[in-house]
Amino acid sequence: MPETQSTAAPSAAPPLASLSRPPRLPARSRVVSENFTLLFEGGRNRSLFRVLGGCIVLSQLLDDGRRQITDVLGPGRLFGFTVDGRNIATAETLSIARIESLGDAELHATNPAIASELKTTLHRLQTHATLLGRKTASEKVASALVELSRLFNRSRVPAPLSFHLHLTRADLADWLGLTVETVSRCLNRFKREGLIDFCHPKTMRVLDPERLKAAAGLTRQRATRGVHPQN
Repeated sequence: MPETQSTAAPSAAPPLASLSRPPRLPARSRVVSENFTLLFEGGRNRSLFRVLGGCIVLSQLLDDGRRQITDVLGPGRLFGFTVDGRNIATAETLSIARIESLGDAELHATNPAIASELKTTLHRLQTHATLLGRKTASEKVASALVELSRLFNRSRVPAPLSFHLHLTRADLADWLGLTVETVSRCLNRFKREGLIDFCHPKTMRVLDPERLKAAAGLTRQRATRGVHPQN
């Protein structure tokens, strides 16, 4: 049984409305500590889980022990998908997180919400493959900041927006296929050029969202005022 499986008796699959926008915390939710491994790549699993709060990363290990983070999950995302009953990735918390068990994955195979999540996951994996294969180091780090600010900004106020950077520099490197030194160099350059600001490694402020998107290659606007893609 996965570490996160509730000891309560299994219940019917939640309705579609609860999958897309839960009005309250369900009875089968639980709080998980930071840096906790929820699922192991290749392990047996028959449950799906939804992130209700916090940050969870999915990763795979190479034979030599190097880690590739394949996705970063925020509130609302699902995980626990398997192939032949085995986890396709390791799931770890990068913060205190609240998750909900949705029960037997096979019971939800025809649920429209699950189908939508699978489409979202496929799209994100395709986007990440493009990032890894074609983007420069600067574009990769800028893309990560744009995505993380979208996932974890809860203030919903105009710029400058701030968010908690759950990923360490090493986590960012494992996600973006870079070295820790390159990640740090890009972050410091963005800070000098006025795109972002941070007084603490875990607290990030986006000062100029449009220029940051341009630096990420996400708009047609050229990254003027000194922001140039670099390898």
